[in-house]
Amino acid sequence: MAMSLQGKVTRRTFGKAAIALAATMTWTSIGWAQDLSGEISVWTWKTPGEGLKAAVPAFNKKYPNVKVTIEDVGNPAIWDKITTGMAAGGIGLPDIMNIGIDYMGNYVETFPDGLVDLNALGAKDLAGKFPTGVWASGSGADGKVYGIPYEANTAGFFYRKDLFDKAGIDISKIETWDDMLKAGVTLKQKTGVPMFGTDKAATRQEASNLWQLLAAQQGSFFFDAKGDIAMNDAAGVRALTIMKQANDAGIMADIPGGWDSTIKQVKGEIGVAVLPVASWMAGVIRAQAPDMKGKWAVRRPPAVESGGLTAAVTGATYLSINAQSANKDAAWAFINFALGTLEGQKLVYGGGGLFPGYKPLIESADFVAPDPYYDGEKVNQLFVDELAQKTPAINFTGDYAQALKAYMDAQTQVLLKGVDPKQALDAAATLVAGQTGRKIKQ
Repeated sequence: MAMSLQGKVTRRTFGKAAIALAATMTWTSIGWAQDLSGEISVWTWKTPGEGLKAAVPAFNKKYPNVKVTIEDVGNPAIWDKITTGMAAGGIGLPDIMNIGIDYMGNYVETFPDGLVDLNALGAKDLAGKFPTGVWASGSGADGKVYGIPYEANTAGFFYRKDLFDKAGIDISKIETWDDMLKAGVTLKQKTGVPMFGTDKAATRQEASNLWQLLAAQQGSFFFDAKGDIAMNDAAGVRALTIMKQANDAGIMADIPGGWDSTIKQVKGEIGVAVLPVASWMAGVIRAQAPDMKGKWAVRRPPAVESGGLTAAVTGATYLSINAQSANKDAAWAFINFALGTLEGQKLVYGGGGLFPGYKPLIESADFVAPDPYYDGEKVNQLFVDELAQKTPAINFTGDYAQALKAYMDAQTQVLLKGVDPKQALDAAATLVAGQTGRKIKQ
């Protein structure tokens, strides 16, 4: 689950628009809300909290008798606190919780009565206003809705335009990952720079990101919609095979480390031609590497197979309601305003800058304006187009940690020891089945 960082000009634009819109409101439009009262609390962390705080004054013009308290619990501290509270039957939890996509499945499986089914409060009216994959990932297989999308991240494919130009490669003609691997060989021959980089020993969770992207582009993940283990299905094997092919061709560099190493790649201090990272990286590159303006560009990731998905849900966060909340109606009113209205979304985006999923906002002209850092490319438009694709729901389940560990061990064997991808993934799936009691997808 990643944090999205957007440009200051865009945030100011939306902030001003939201203030102007709020100023036109009348008491007639909110008179019906006078009877809704009480206090609600929200657990989140710094950046999303800033966005939500920006929406509170306008919310209180609609609901003057509802007091909203936004609490910065910290990330990752929030996850342990939510888990502890749910284990205690909801005692000590706030009314609203900001939950990451990678924790949602765990909470729903482990504490099936811990979160409110938001359909009962009106979530059905919002379903068509968010990207399908992001919406579905906050819902259960039974159709219950446990969270409304706050942040929606899709796959970004950032590349060094200067290196591709130097190698004489027209990246617009690259349609598939096979095409990209062939281009990577040429690019390294002409520039000496590898196409990709990864921590081959998989010492950090981020080492699995490329496999997760490749699997998701084929509609797969560690688990399927039923919760069965899917990492060793045909899509998972194909994903790891692509990585092995890149490694065998010498175009995948071994780059240990975490965030610091990523920033060095962004700045060009560690040479790589491509960063297949989530959409939030657009703002990071802009902020961390101002001297690289014009050298970095972005496009949708190539398809695994011709005509396949060029998108994937790479992260999201949601606002959910504690089933033990004493003021569910007020909690829903705030979530609905902040995430389900154009007025609220402009304020939240202006305050925090996290990439939203609300279609009326992200499909507006101002939101998809050209980005000067990327030579006038409409970067947000690329991501909006990705979110419009019918990406599958991502089911993390409560056993994501075990599956991730088993997968990363398999990846290490493939990249460092040359083990066959299917053999490594079959062994990983069998291990997870033994640890969790889950079935392996047939």
